[in-house]
Amino acid sequence: MQNIPPPIQAGRKQVLPTDKTTQNLNKILQSQEIIKLAKSKPITFSEPVLWQKNNPVIYPKTINVIQGKAGVHKSRLAETICSALLNKPHNSSDLLDFHSDKFKRYAVVYVDTERNLSDQLPYALQQIQLKAGFQIEEHPENFDYISLLEFGREERFEMLNVYLEYIRKRYNHHVFIVLDVITDCIFNFNDTKDSMKLIDMLNQSINHYDVTFLCLIHENPGSADKARGHLGTEILNKASTVLQIGFERDADNSPMDILKVVFLKCRSSKKHDPFYVQYSDQAKGLVISDPETVQQALNQKNHKGDVEVTLDLLAIHLERPMPRRQLIDILMAELNCKERLIENRLKQIVSTPIQITSFEGRKYWLSKKPEGKEIIYFLVSA
Repeated sequence: MQNIPPPIQAGRKQVLPTDKTTQNLNKILQSQEIIKLAKSKPITFSEPVLWQKNNPVIYPKTINVIQGKAGVHKSRLAETICSALLNKPHNSSDLLDFHSDKFKRYAVVYVDTERNLSDQLPYALQQIQLKAGFQIEEHPENFDYISLLEFGREERFEMLNVYLEYIRKRYNHHVFIVLDVITDCIFNFNDTKDSMKLIDMLNQSINHYDVTFLCLIHENPGSADKARGHLGTEILNKASTVLQIGFERDADNSPMDILKVVFLKCRSSKKHDPFYVQYSDQAKGLVISDPETVQQALNQKNHKGDVEVTLDLLAIHLERPMPRRQLIDILMAELNCKERLIENRLKQIVSTPIQITSFEGRKYWLSKKPEGKEIIYFLVSA
């Protein structure tokens, strides 16, 4: 180990290294030696912890995210992933084509912040075990779980840190940790200091211990893919893999029965194609949607009067403000659909609001105003 340099001159004052300075410098130099050793050898990248079909999804010692609006089965998707990691040999449960290396052993740790302790969380844990091939009365030694619901938000970060320290000592193989939901693990997910404190802890954990994190987070209402708060912004930057789940919507923007799982980010591979799932009462969880159901849903989504087509037509025809009646007649003729569908579509575009892009790339919002007895539609620069 290199020696600490003598006091250095800073202007006219001497700056003496403190004990903390010495410790921090030693830590930097130790890390440097580790990097130097790794750099001097051929690099062998770690095998994935989790695949979906033949696609690598999650790698060891990484931070990963599942995001989506409220009520889109984020937790059930995470539970299925847990079942895939705990899966018994020859188990035939539908695990959405997720699977892990059958020759490797993982500990799964589920940290919940939302569900009650009397039935909701126990039921979810039962489903993880059943789908992995266990009975509910069994207690797999590589499956651990806690709830932070009993602690105030100001205490949760500290309690999570204490628990993770306990878990790291308990298991001597790779630990897969689910944080459901991560924004509830700190006092204020919009606060920069609170957010970075948690993210720094996750980063330190994956660099010093044999752990991987899967973090669940809600999307902002009305936002296409923005995770909540400052924490959401930062964790997506740090994440290696980001999955988004949400209901497919029909031509009227109403949710359908199938959900689309999209790979928003794959740092260690190319982006994989999305896949479709749906909730099954029989399976009491998510199952892969059959191709015929998916095609029917996509056909319904691409029905005449589709939002994207309507947006393009508005960009073309609203170069100048236009009375409601005239605009509706034009859209009915162009889209070959009924007046009510057009009215609902215009209402949706105004109220959501949905941005309109002209063919020249300019951005607009659709707006309307009364003018005498008529309603006038017009575009406003975004």
